[in-house]
Amino acid sequence: MAITAKQTDIINVKQYVIDKQGKKLAAILDIEELARVRDLIEGLSDLKAIENRVNEPAEDYEKYSRKRKSTLHV
Repeated sequence: MAITAKQTDIINVKQYVIDKQGKKLAAILDIEELARVRDLIEGLSDLKAIENRVNEPAEDYEKYSRKRKSTLHV
């Protein structure tokens, strides 16, 4: 499973900070855009975690639950 970004997921930069030669040094984003980018990164991180675990063997929930309960020391 490949992870790709959609064209609509481009970061909307409000303004660039440039040096005397016109080289971009930094970008200014609205706080809402920053939150959107953070959410995109978290989503990509979740997708990568899923991709990394796709070949792990499945385990029955009831069996897993019993195993977890037997290791709890309350």
